[in-house]
Amino acid sequence: MSVQGSNESSSRIPARDGIRALTVLAVVWYHVWQQSWLSPLIKYKSSGRSIYLSLDFIPRTGYLFVDMMLLLSAFCLFLPHARAAVSGAPVPSVPGFYKKRIARIVPSYYLSVLILFIYAVLKNQYSGVPEAARDLLATLTFTQTLVPSVYIGTRINGVLWTAAIEMQFYLIFPLLAFAFRKKPVLTYLGMVLLGSVYLRFFVLTHEPLMRLTLNQLPGFFGVFANGMASAYLFVYCSEKIRSSSVPKAVGWGSCLLLLLAVYLLTKIQHSAARAETVQVFQAQYRFLLSLVFSAMLLSASFGGTVIRTVLGNPVMHFFAAISYNLYIWHQWLAVHLKTVRFPYWEGTDLPNMTGNTVWQHRYTWIVLASAVLFASLITYLYEKPANRLIMHSRNNRKGY
Repeated sequence: MSVQGSNESSSRIPARDGIRALTVLAVVWYHVWQQSWLSPLIKYKSSGRSIYLSLDFIPRTGYLFVDMMLLLSAFCLFLPHARAAVSGAPVPSVPGFYKKRIARIVPSYYLSVLILFIYAVLKNQYSGVPEAARDLLATLTFTQTLVPSVYIGTRINGVLWTAAIEMQFYLIFPLLAFAFRKKPVLTYLGMVLLGSVYLRFFVLTHEPLMRLTLNQLPGFFGVFANGMASAYLFVYCSEKIRSSSVPKAVGWGSCLLLLLAVYLLTKIQHSAARAETVQVFQAQYRFLLSLVFSAMLLSASFGGTVIRTVLGNPVMHFFAAISYNLYIWHQWLAVHLKTVRFPYWEGTDLPNMTGNTVWQHRYTWIVLASAVLFASLITYLYEKPANRLIMHSRNNRKGY
């Protein structure tokens, strides 16, 4: 068993594509499940009886994987800084960082905002010009999480709040990266403390406001800290493994750690599915969940050929490539297709509430196929050309 960290550049981790793809697909499944109520069941026979094993807890708790998306982002962003701290590689330039982040996030984001804002206006979804202007301005400036009426009632696209958190994190990332390179332990503890204090002494003590306060930037500081720490540990361990005589042991150990992390994740998911208040559960378990996600990310990164094949194959690479646009568009498509009754359903009662399993299956597959097709077209016909245009513009500075 070869170890990924021992023979791969720390700038390229084959398993990372699979982790990104599966993470976004978990969130997609959750939002589609919200509309279809189609719960996965495994049927098998035992002693002549048909037994059904419900996997309903997987789509029901797909929202948890938003934290994994943010952790993975922090991991990827800090990797070159970790290489600089551990092996003396050049420190990425700040202008290059911001240019690459803009090229990655803004084109697809603004395209979706433009299209869906025009759609909302044409459908008369705004009460007037002030509401429309407030919604548009907050969304364009990535500040919708700071405007309660927009954060909760936007007519544009509800899932874009995560992009807002990302952009807010980007603003302070160079400072955090500098501090993490110089004082990794102290910076890590400081970020974790800030996130924990915010969640414990502000979010949880003001439960009526939790819908507004839970998913603000300070609430994710522990998640971002674990992502950056995972990147540091990955690079540090990769350097050690190169001179190690027991890479196979590392590979097998990583596989066992990955299995343990998956087991712990399922335990957390079962608990989340039974939670009385989802926001309270998230606030209480966010840091623990991010530790489990970190263990999954690190163990998969150091896994052997089996993990590399499962998570680093062309299918996973494709879904990772379209993941951003898949995330942006999937929920709107799911809601819109159901609203226009595609696939068609009769009557006034919603088909998911009447147990129309034929419609549930058709709807689920149509939404998934439509979202993947739409995301693919936008990614390869618009996002990637726009990214190249921005990155190769005049006076481009070297980033990462």
